[in-house]
Amino acid sequence: MGKKQLAGIIAAAGLGVLVVGYGAAFAFAGAKIPGDTTVLGIPLGGLSETDAKTKLDAGLKERLTQPIKFKAGDSATSYSVDPVEAGLTLDVDATVAQAGAGRSLAPARIWHALTGGTAVEPVVGQNEAKLKAAVEKLAKQVNRPATEGTITFTGTKPVSHKPAEGLELDTAKAAEVVVKAYPADGSAEDLPVQVTKPQADSDAISKAITEYAEPAVAAPVKLTVGDKSVSLSPSEFAPALTLSVKDGNVTPALNAKLLEPLFQKRFKTLETLPKDATFEIAAGKPKVVPAVDGMVVDRAKVVPAILGVLTKPAGERKASVGLANTPAKVKTADVQALGIKEVMGQFKTVFPHASYRNINIGTAARKINGTLLKPNEMFSLNKIVGERTKENGFTEGNIISGGVFKLDLGGGVSQSATTTFNAAFFAGLKDVEHKAHSVYINRYPIGREATVAWPSVDLKFLNDSGHGIYIQTIFNASTPSSSGSIEVKIWGTKVWDITARASGKSNGRAPGLVYNQEAGCRPQAPTAGFDITIFRDFAKNGAKVKTEQFTTKYNAADDIRCGPKPGTETPNGPGSPTDTETPRKPS
Repeated sequence: MGKKQLAGIIAAAGLGVLVVGYGAAFAFAGAKIPGDTTVLGIPLGGLSETDAKTKLDAGLKERLTQPIKFKAGDSATSYSVDPVEAGLTLDVDATVAQAGAGRSLAPARIWHALTGGTAVEPVVGQNEAKLKAAVEKLAKQVNRPATEGTITFTGTKPVSHKPAEGLELDTAKAAEVVVKAYPADGSAEDLPVQVTKPQADSDAISKAITEYAEPAVAAPVKLTVGDKSVSLSPSEFAPALTLSVKDGNVTPALNAKLLEPLFQKRFKTLETLPKDATFEIAAGKPKVVPAVDGMVVDRAKVVPAILGVLTKPAGERKASVGLANTPAKVKTADVQALGIKEVMGQFKTVFPHASYRNINIGTAARKINGTLLKPNEMFSLNKIVGERTKENGFTEGNIISGGVFKLDLGGGVSQSATTTFNAAFFAGLKDVEHKAHSVYINRYPIGREATVAWPSVDLKFLNDSGHGIYIQTIFNASTPSSSGSIEVKIWGTKVWDITARASGKSNGRAPGLVYNQEAGCRPQAPTAGFDITIFRDFAKNGAKVKTEQFTTKYNAADDIRCGPKPGTETPNGPGSPTDTETPRKPS
């Protein structure tokens, strides 16, 4: 064999070895991700494309919807972005492809798969519109102007508030930061913000306290209207006073809204308040009471007048303020056009003597009296009467709670509610909300009554008559020898002739017998429970047009006897605090 032939054989054999080795390398690494590759700390090296996607999905599953946290400047406030709301998604296929997955015969690719790999950034899908909206929302949370130093007052003591830097989010760069921070790892990323500096320092604030704040509250301010005047003490106006310090200048401001209750109280002797047009009942007929315009202290001039004298010494802190014509809100012509001319519906109830009833029913009646409702306006007893408190004119009286009579503020107001409800019922007005007592009280019309409780249980009806309505209440207090009464008349333009009907009682419920030994026990007579349906017939010109109905359900009220159950006394004392017998059949 010649040398050339031998060399050819050797070369062929070497090439075969290389081909076999290259084939083995391709089979081992040609389709796998380079060995040291990671994505967000998740090792993917040596995995096939399918396995890498599965591992990446599992490893990042919880992070894909986790809020992305951020911080801005030196602020201790943290912010977050909802990635779903921001339209961010992880493109797993593109990320794994970027990591180097996929077959290739290129020697360099195979060599890189066997020896290379690095940390690969995830490929994030974006919805541009959602991302922009999320960044704008973030900007509203982050952005704040620089605040200059201010001085407020606690009582008449000046309190300084240091200036604070402002922040403004760079929205263009912020979008990139948000995308880069996804998926979140729980740490707070820095947002790109611009910091703005305040123009006053702490020394300027200290100077303002000495030169302006302390003198401002050193003496009263006197306001005059003609030959009348009122004095406002520092303790009264100081809590509404704020001083801003900027560029060495002090700018005072008064919160007029905060001072308005004080103004209303003090200016009573200086002004005449406007009176809205309304009605009164004279000689049994509604009569329009014309509106009266008022002359009130011009609020637009009060604040500048006060601020203008705060730097003056005591004795010179005086300012004149003028009066402004203030028209009534409800005009005479408006009331005249309401068509209030006759009684649409009325009802009267009586009540046994009790001083708390006189107080509570009478107070509610006075508050309801004179109520004027425009067409489609809602009556709300709770809104008109207000919370039943001592400050609002109410005292403790009987209420029903859990089928038991107890004492609470406003007990008895339901008598006013029931009477008003029935007046509205017979006026044909739309019943919006009413709730009967839980047990039947025999001085009320059966099934046709209303209880109220602040603020959850209300009496509401809608003026759907097409005209205005005026509510009149007539209250007569009880005496030890006579019952009291409340009558409600609803005046307007009569639309319907209303008649009421009731079904028979059904679903009778028997009261139980309870022996109660607890302190403060109050005996209670039993009352059977039952259901009853009320019908309201609407007629015009003697012909029935429609019928409405509702069902009232009364619970049974137990027979409560204070003391031990007969036969349960023991040598060491009475039996259990409360014993209940089997309910008895109603009589």
